[in-house]
Amino acid sequence: MMPLFRIGVTVVLALIAGMACGDDRVEFDREIRPILSENCFHCHGPDESRRKAGLRLDVSNTFDRKSFIERISAEAGDERMPPLESGKNLTPKQRNLLLRWIEQGAEYQPFWAFTPLIQPPLPDLIANTPPTNNAIDWFVQAKLDQRGWNLANQATKFRLLRRVKFDLIGLPPTPDEVDNFLRDESEDAYERVVDRLLASPQYGERMAIDWLDAARYADTNGYQVDRNRELWAWRDWVIDAFNANMSFDQFTIEQLAGDLLPNATLSQQIATGFHRNHMLNEEGGIIDEEFLAEYTADRVETTASVWLGQTFQCARCHDHKFDPFTQRDFYSMKAFFHNVSERGVGIYANPIRRNAPPFVQLSTPELDSKVASLKKKRDEATRELDDYTSTAKKEWKPDLSDEQKQAEQKSLESQPRFVELTAAVAKCKKEVQAAEDEIPTTLIMSESKPRKTYILDRGAYDKLGDEVTANTPAILPPMSDALPRNRLGLAYWLVSNENPLTARVTVNRFWQQLFGSGLVRTSEDFGTQGELPSHPELLAWLSVRFRESGWDVKQLMRLIVTSHTYRQQSSATQAMHDMDLDNRTLARGPRHRLMAELIRDQTLAVSGLLSQKIGGPSVRPYHPTGLYEQVTAGNGYNVYVQGKGDELFRRSMYTYWKRSVPHPAMLAFDAPFREFCSVRRSRSNTALQALNLMNDPTYVEAARFVAARMWNEGGSCIEERIRFGFKLLLSREPSEPELQVMVAAYNRAKDDFSKDQTAATELLSVGENKRELGIDAIELAAMTTLATTFMNLDEFISK
Repeated sequence: MMPLFRIGVTVVLALIAGMACGDDRVEFDREIRPILSENCFHCHGPDESRRKAGLRLDVSNTFDRKSFIERISAEAGDERMPPLESGKNLTPKQRNLLLRWIEQGAEYQPFWAFTPLIQPPLPDLIANTPPTNNAIDWFVQAKLDQRGWNLANQATKFRLLRRVKFDLIGLPPTPDEVDNFLRDESEDAYERVVDRLLASPQYGERMAIDWLDAARYADTNGYQVDRNRELWAWRDWVIDAFNANMSFDQFTIEQLAGDLLPNATLSQQIATGFHRNHMLNEEGGIIDEEFLAEYTADRVETTASVWLGQTFQCARCHDHKFDPFTQRDFYSMKAFFHNVSERGVGIYANPIRRNAPPFVQLSTPELDSKVASLKKKRDEATRELDDYTSTAKKEWKPDLSDEQKQAEQKSLESQPRFVELTAAVAKCKKEVQAAEDEIPTTLIMSESKPRKTYILDRGAYDKLGDEVTANTPAILPPMSDALPRNRLGLAYWLVSNENPLTARVTVNRFWQQLFGSGLVRTSEDFGTQGELPSHPELLAWLSVRFRESGWDVKQLMRLIVTSHTYRQQSSATQAMHDMDLDNRTLARGPRHRLMAELIRDQTLAVSGLLSQKIGGPSVRPYHPTGLYEQVTAGNGYNVYVQGKGDELFRRSMYTYWKRSVPHPAMLAFDAPFREFCSVRRSRSNTALQALNLMNDPTYVEAARFVAARMWNEGGSCIEERIRFGFKLLLSREPSEPELQVMVAAYNRAKDDFSKDQTAATELLSVGENKRELGIDAIELAAMTTLATTFMNLDEFISK
C-alpha cells in the first residue's frame, strides 16, 4: 500500500473532510492533547532546552500544517513522526483524529486542570431520572444515558452496611449491627448509620491511613542508618483533626505553616510535622548541603503531589517535558521550604529524641514533676559543693602568684568530702538528663535566617545557577501581593479560590478512597500524562461544592456515600463488564480488595482481640523471626523487640514502620514503603497473600478466637455455629449449599485432628494470648480451620 503522505496533502484533507460530518468536531483537550503528550511533547513540548526543530506543540502556535500532515502520515524514513527510534507509533485512529483536527482549524484549548473552577448546572437527562435528588446521581446518569444504561439497583442491606463501615471507620459490622439494620425499615435508616459512623472516633483513624501514605509517615529515618524517630504525635494530630472535622483549608495551613500562625499553639506546631516526615540521613562522611537539598526537594515534590496533583520531580533537573512547569518554578517553590532551622545531617551522637532539631517536647504533669524534683535535688547538691569549695578557699593565704593556687586546688579536689560532693552533683545531673530523655518529642518546622536559593544545574547541590525567590508556578494564578512569601503565604495560596487544582485534587482522592479509583484515575498526576476525568462535570461540581462548604470533609463524605451511585450493587452483566471492565461509567457499585491495614484490622475485630485504644507511640506486632535482623545487622536498636499484651492487637495504622524493613504483611497487600509521598496504592493479587492469611501468627491466633466465638455465641449445633460465622465474618447468612460445604469441612477437619491430636495442640498454641477458652481441643482446632477458611475467602478481604 502506498504510504499516505505520498498521496498528497490536498487529497488527505479532502478525504478527512468527507469523513467529518456536521457537528462532529474533534475536542482538543480530550482527544488531541493526550496523543500529542504521549508521542510528541518529549521533543516538542515545554522543555525548551530539549526542544527539536524549534517546534512546540503543547501550546497554540502557527506550526506548518502541511509539514505536520506529511510527517504524521509517513510510514517510514526520516519524514516519519514520531521517529522509529522513539519506540512510539500513531495508531490509524490517532492519525485520523489528528488529521481531522487540522482540517477543522487545529484549535487549542487550555488544559482542563488549570482552568478556573466553575460549578456546572445539573445535566438534563434524556430518559431516566435517578432514584435520589443527590446531584452525583444526576451527573452519573447523564453519562449512562449516552450508552442507554441506568444506574444499578441498590446493593443488599448487609452488603451496603459492610461497604460503608469499611469506608468510614475501616471495620466490619458486628452481627448485632447487621440484625438491627436489617430490621430497621425506616426511610432514613441508612443515613442514620452514616451519621453514626461519621461521629465515631474510629472515623479519624480510617481517614488518616491514606494521609499517612501521602505524608510518607514512618517511625524511622531511612537511609542506611535508619534509626528510630518520634513523629507519632503528628499522626495523632491527623486523627484528631479528621474526627473534629477540621476544615481542609485549615488542615492544610496548620500542616504547612502552623508554626508561622500568630501565637501558634503547641498543636499547630505539632501539625507542621507533615514536612518533617521525609527521610533523614545520619551517616558519617555525608555532605550537609547535599542532603539539605534532598529534603527541600522532597517537600516541593510532596506539596505538588498532595495539593496540586502534579509531578514536579520532573522539573528538578530540567524543564518538565510534558507539563508547563520550569526548573525556575521548582526552585522558586523550594525557596518556601529553605529557611527551616535544620541540618542536612542528623546528629548521630545524640539520642533519637534530640538528633534532628527543630523539635518540641511533649511532657506530662508526671514527667514535669519528676524532672522538677530531680533538678531541685541537683541544685541543692551543687549549692552544697559550692559552699564547701568557698569555705575551703577562704582559708587560703591571700598572696598565693599561680602555682601555689593550683597546688591548693589539687589538694582540695583530693579531699574525700569534695570527691563525695562532686560525685553527688554528677549523679544528679545524669538523673536530670535521663528524666528529660524520657519526655517524648516530635519533629516540627521552624523558620531560621533565610537562605539563598538557586536553580541547581541538573539538580546537583553544588552546581548553582540563577538565584530565585519564593514563588508559585508561573502557569497557575499568582499569589496575592497581600500574602507573605513564606510557607504561610504558600498555604493560603494553595487553598485560595483562585487556585484551580487543590479542590479538584482533594475531592478526587476522597472519591478514590470510597470507589477504589478516582474520577481522575491517575490521582497523583493531573498533568497531560495523566488520565482525563471520567466525569469532568461531576468533578467540577463536587470541587466547587467542597470549597464553598468551607472545605467540610465530613459533609463531602456524607454526600458521596448517601448517593445512589455509591449504594449500587457491584454486580453487572457480562456485556457491561466487557464494555466497561474498570467501571469508569460508574454503572455499578465499587468492589475491590481491602487495603492491607483493613484486612488485618477486621480480622482482629471479628476475633474480639482488637484493642480500641486510639493514638500513642507505635507498637510492634508479630514479625517473621530473623527477617528484621537480616536487614539491620541485628544488634542494639536493630533487634526487633515484639510488643506485649494489647500492643499485639492495636489497629494496623499504629504498627511500627521501619523504612528499611516495613512490616512484610503490610507490603504483601501493597502498602507503600513510605520513603516518598504516595497518593495511590497499587492493588495486586498474589499467592503470597493467601499464604500470609493462612500462616501469619496474627491470623492463626485470631482464627482460634473466631472459632471460640462461633462455638460459644453461635448456638448448640454445628449448623447454627457456622451460620453465626457467616454473619460474623461476611455479614450475611449462608446459602444452603454453602452451609453444607462448611459442615462437611468441619467434620473432615475434626476427623483429621482426632487422628493427630499433636497437630491440634500445635495449631491451638500459636500466638501470645493463652487465654483458656474452655472448648475441647479437637473441636476447637476443627472450628479454627473453618475460621481460617472464612478468612481466605475473597469475600472476606473484599469490599
